[in-house]
Amino acid sequence: MKRLSHIWSSICTVIALVSALMLIIAAYGGHIDPRTWTLPAFAVMAFPIIATGATVLLVAAVLLRQWRAAFVMVAALAVAWPASNVHFPMNLSTPTPQVSNDSVFTVLTMNVSGFINHMRNKADSTSSTMRFILEQNADFVITQETALGPLDFTRTEAVKSLRQRIDSLYPYHSHGYHDIAILSKHPYTVLEDTTLKQGWMSPDNIHTEYHFYAKAFDVTLPEGTSLRIIGVHMQSIGLSDHDKELYMQLTRMEKGTRSQMSDVRHSLMSKVGSACRRRAAEAQQLRAILDQSPENTIVCGDFNDTPLSFTYRTVRDDDMRDAWQDCAFWPTYTYNANRLYFRIDHMLYRGNLQAVTTASPRAGGSDHYPIITTFAIGSK
Repeated sequence: MKRLSHIWSSICTVIALVSALMLIIAAYGGHIDPRTWTLPAFAVMAFPIIATGATVLLVAAVLLRQWRAAFVMVAALAVAWPASNVHFPMNLSTPTPQVSNDSVFTVLTMNVSGFINHMRNKADSTSSTMRFILEQNADFVITQETALGPLDFTRTEAVKSLRQRIDSLYPYHSHGYHDIAILSKHPYTVLEDTTLKQGWMSPDNIHTEYHFYAKAFDVTLPEGTSLRIIGVHMQSIGLSDHDKELYMQLTRMEKGTRSQMSDVRHSLMSKVGSACRRRAAEAQQLRAILDQSPENTIVCGDFNDTPLSFTYRTVRDDDMRDAWQDCAFWPTYTYNANRLYFRIDHMLYRGNLQAVTTASPRAGGSDHYPIITTFAIGSK
């Protein structure tokens, strides 16, 4: 009996050790450049699942009185805590800054997917996302996948009316480079930078496989603070419609698809790995521009990568903060299509700014949910 108990305890400890190793790799694998070794990037993407599984194992170890296994899991969760705090923030409340209205502004970022309704009420067409933008009344709206013109939609009278209302609310707007757009209540200048134009932009054909767009807008707020807002859209995974459909069939466990699972897994891993490596280079280019940018800077948009990834860590570095980590309670996801649920849209900031509130409403018709953050100036 004692021998069986010893074997059982050893098995539990081994399971805990393996789980702890997976958790630590998922928590810190983003420090490894995927161009050197791609495998940790996959573990990083799975961090929420791995961390949840580790917590369940800890509870099970305690209930089964497997104290060695429980100790291993407690130690691993403690080591991974800084990473967990990025994914699972626990802000029950945020302090209200004592500042004037002129010292508070709101930024909304959203991949609008060409203002095509992917998810809800197909008959609503472009208008659901446009209505959402109007309802939020943010000071600045930074959009990705905005298509070839800023809100150039004349399909229906209703959409024409919405466009007129948006133009009235945001007298300053620009479509950037076929992708990044800004809608602003305040005047801005576009950063003209040789490195930015040559290093950030892909060819102007938005249908090419590879695209990386970024644009920097310099603003002077009404109370006099200078601010740079950088909108980004990094390399996507590039799944084809066939890939997505086959993945959906597999997740539904449809008959006849199990034999294709290996091929799909290979295709997905190949495309994800390639995209991770491309984003690594993009993130370093973006970081070089950030190092030359003013203190008060916001970087927002579609990173196409999760928190803790090499892309995220490189852009954030040690000088930027994550609005979701600072203000939100519990995790979220922003990509919401094809049963792929990840937080790949981010709002990072630094300088004499403080994120006061942030949210990711389940609104609009895009396959990305927005992030909207209210900042206070001079309240650090």
